[in-house]
Amino acid sequence: MAIPVLTSQSTYADFYVNFLLPNKFCLFSDELTVNWPARRLWTQPNGTVNIGALLEGFKEDGSLCVADCRRLEFGAHPTLNLSPSEYLSYWKSRKRHEDEQLLYLKDWHYFRGHEPALFFTTPVHFSSDWLNEFFAFRTDVDDDFKFVYAGPKGTWTPLHSDVYRSYSWSVNVVGVKRWWMFPPGEEKKLLSTQGHLPPDIRDRQFAFQDEDSDLPRCYCFDQFPGQAVFVPSGWYHEVLNLTDCVSINHNWINACNVTLVWNHLRQQLREVKTSTDDVKSTPGWAEACQDCLKAWEGWNYAEFFLLLKYVLLSRWMRLSGEGLREKLPQTALSSGAGLTSFRILELQVDTLLSDLAKGF
Repeated sequence: MAIPVLTSQSTYADFYVNFLLPNKFCLFSDELTVNWPARRLWTQPNGTVNIGALLEGFKEDGSLCVADCRRLEFGAHPTLNLSPSEYLSYWKSRKRHEDEQLLYLKDWHYFRGHEPALFFTTPVHFSSDWLNEFFAFRTDVDDDFKFVYAGPKGTWTPLHSDVYRSYSWSVNVVGVKRWWMFPPGEEKKLLSTQGHLPPDIRDRQFAFQDEDSDLPRCYCFDQFPGQAVFVPSGWYHEVLNLTDCVSINHNWINACNVTLVWNHLRQQLREVKTSTDDVKSTPGWAEACQDCLKAWEGWNYAEFFLLLKYVLLSRWMRLSGEGLREKLPQTALSSGAGLTSFRILELQVDTLLSDLAKGF
């Protein structure tokens, strides 16, 4: 299937209209990241991964979660924790252990310990990012959806769709990856008779773009250094490192896919309710379903509503400006009454959202 590739001449409007809004996949040329410091800092003169530079500055008492790509348990790679020096030692001596372990450092919150601007600048095409903006604002949790992946040749990520049904973007800083991407619905053609998706589809056959076939349609392509992949909401994909690789990846949500995210969350809650239907008469069942949803999906209705409230209030304040101020009574603008009113209103909205969440 033809791979749509955007260049530096492609505007944000081009991307928004043709890919972001209709939820279609595309690849960006390496011009998009040509000035990223990470491409220089993490690449050796011979074009391979500078693993020492990547791990530099991390405390030895820190723990890195790595996946063993030689093994599969319940459709996923089992993980183990290593110190930075242990992973560095593994990387340097891995050719002696390739038959034993193939370790992939994934979902690494690298930029909690390093200033992102020293390594990259988020391309404007991906800059409307409610998810990371919201988590950066929060004080109750220390989390983000900005990751670094580092893995030797042969490491891979099993077939999956991204967390929350978010968008994701992935820039290959060093090395070459191979992707298999399926438009929404095509993954159903991969289901087993038990209704399970296979973790690895590399030995499967796929249909061409316009072919009338029961085979799933799939985009298969290689991603080279500096190129960025836009992964739309709900697109299942599998990724293989053809060489030693390092990539920067973000998950993100904005106005274009928030409805898809919400629909997915509602479907997950329906599944939770179905699985606990035999105890639905138990007091507190609705609240318990929300707790199960958070444990299973990573968040629940209350947290999703908080995200929407943050976006609404932050944009409302920015867009209102002086025009609104001129129409408000002076008491609404005073540091005392105005602030108190705002806090009461915020509390009321939180209460309503909480009640709403319990009712679904």
